[in-house]
Amino acid sequence: MRRALLVLASFVLAAALAGCASVVDIEVADLGLEAVDAPTQSHVYAADGTELATLRLVHREPAEPDELPDVLLDAVVAAEDRRFFEHGGIDGRAVARAAIANRRAGQVTQGGSTITQQLAKNRYFPDAEETLERKAAEAHVARQLEAEMTKDEILSAYLDTVYFGAGAHGIVAAAEAYFDLTPAQLSLEQAALLAGLIRSPEGASPYQQPERARRVRDDVLSAMVETGAVSRDEAAAAAAAPPEVRDRPPSPVTRHPYFVAHVLRELRAEPALGADEAERLRLLYGGGLSIHTTLDPAVQAAAEQAAAGFSDDEDAPEVAVAALRPADGSVLGVVGGRDFEQREFDLATQGRRQPGSAFKTFALVAALERGWRLDSELASGSGSLRMDDGQAWDVRSATAGPLSLRAALAESSNGAFARLALEVGGDAIADAATELGVTSPVGTHPALALGALDQGVSPLEMASAYGTLAAGGIHAPPQAVTRIENADGSVLWEAPDERRIAVDGAVAWFATEALSDVITSGTGTLADPGRPAAGKTGTSQDHRDAWFAGATPDLAAAVWMGHPDEARTARDPATGQRLEGGGWPARVWRQTVQEALTDTPPRSFPYPEHLEQTVEVNPESGGLATEWCPVTEEMTGLPGELPEYHCPLHGPPEPETSTPRLPSGAEPETDAARPQDR
Repeated sequence: MRRALLVLASFVLAAALAGCASVVDIEVADLGLEAVDAPTQSHVYAADGTELATLRLVHREPAEPDELPDVLLDAVVAAEDRRFFEHGGIDGRAVARAAIANRRAGQVTQGGSTITQQLAKNRYFPDAEETLERKAAEAHVARQLEAEMTKDEILSAYLDTVYFGAGAHGIVAAAEAYFDLTPAQLSLEQAALLAGLIRSPEGASPYQQPERARRVRDDVLSAMVETGAVSRDEAAAAAAAPPEVRDRPPSPVTRHPYFVAHVLRELRAEPALGADEAERLRLLYGGGLSIHTTLDPAVQAAAEQAAAGFSDDEDAPEVAVAALRPADGSVLGVVGGRDFEQREFDLATQGRRQPGSAFKTFALVAALERGWRLDSELASGSGSLRMDDGQAWDVRSATAGPLSLRAALAESSNGAFARLALEVGGDAIADAATELGVTSPVGTHPALALGALDQGVSPLEMASAYGTLAAGGIHAPPQAVTRIENADGSVLWEAPDERRIAVDGAVAWFATEALSDVITSGTGTLADPGRPAAGKTGTSQDHRDAWFAGATPDLAAAVWMGHPDEARTARDPATGQRLEGGGWPARVWRQTVQEALTDTPPRSFPYPEHLEQTVEVNPESGGLATEWCPVTEEMTGLPGELPEYHCPLHGPPEPETSTPRLPSGAEPETDAARPQDR
């Protein structure tokens, strides 16, 4: 390689000094060179296009040639390469002048590099040692760039690769960093200052060295007068102003950091973005990506305001909220805790806590899938129940006597649901939870029905599961990113459609019917948002966790409250009362839903008309009509709504009865005629 470059060097320099228009016919690929892509910051956007975050290794934005004003191009050419528009990539005069200087010094002290050569260096040799061989290869690449690009394209690409100080890589970042402007908005004196910073970005910094910054700017203005780009009067007027720059720009602010952190965790695990996590991170922070997410600023604001309304006391229980769209799983809002700077751990998506009675919903679904009806009755009192393995399960219940399945859910009866769990089995409850959207391992003990899990669940999981019921049994996995675009605007990745049928539509309908009762007349009345809604309260042992999870057809959300680092009772800091799911969590849920759906008309949960059946019934008894019923009428409904018994009032007619007659001569003997025993 070194020998090849030495040979090439002699050809290149000789050709350059001779003013030749072309060099030897050697491709860049023949030298084993690969362009080094300059890292470009990426951006994260909300669903409405609002920027949420800037991801960057360096502050750099690409520029298009038509974005660069003439005053800027004139300043850069005057400062860096006055014969730029005349040479073909190599300036023979400059090379000759540099060669003489280097020969006298006995080492490379001048390069005579053109802007095109500097672009070649920045692209292909960013960290290479300053040697004759490198200069030769650089010159060769410059010739090829001149053959493939226009002068404006070369200037634009060059200004994209330059470091201007203050953390700004490229002219777009520099204009923003120093003046809070776009390149197109730069004045003459501002353009001259930036052009002067190219050779000494830190040594002439207007922040540390304002006088030197002024001198380099004025030198560029003088050079522009010599090239004829500006008049002496224009240069003098520009030089009269001190170099005014904005205050040091702060680091980019991340809006809604819990949500953005959730997005980045998802993308760091996305195989389509790289073979390993390191490669994915390089792409995310240096690939110039546009990451479009599902976050709805209105929903996010509603959740944040509702959570903040509880308490800002540092010792108060934390509040976590996860909200999504049932139809497609789009994550619309995330409140992961009180303060991201103090606690980056996301309680809404990473936190897993015991859900209490909010898990009874999955026992309900398991029962409905196995033929139970909402009017099926269960004993509901306290008792010592016998499990399949013979062990006793002592259950305390605030209810007593028989309750329908529907009423047992509304009243959150532990006794009824413990008995239901023994009937359907813990594995069936776990399966129902998994089908609906719970991804954490929860175990298979019947106590699942009361919210005693092997491992807790996150608010996002619970919101997803309740959203599945709201969507008529169609589960859409939570999705926070819709698509990712490259720097050129082409789509690099798009979210797949992974919706699936989780439960039968009739089961989902009956579940939402029962869960609606929880809100209208059960333990969750404080959650009533004034529109069709279904949900369930939950309070874990010793009131360590308080939940409300629920959904409308347009929004599913789960609220958790508790102490994330301690197993202690959660209390209302204002009253000292123990938190329960039907209290503050229900209030936070209601406020989130009401505010988020202010402009969304109320609508009912999807009724599965395609599953309806029509039967003949007897209007007097309400049972299925028989052929002997004198009057019948049609009844249409879902299988779980229609009667399962036949009319008991009308049956086949009684057969006619009469005294049987014996054949003539067969009459029985009388006692008088009967022989007596002797």
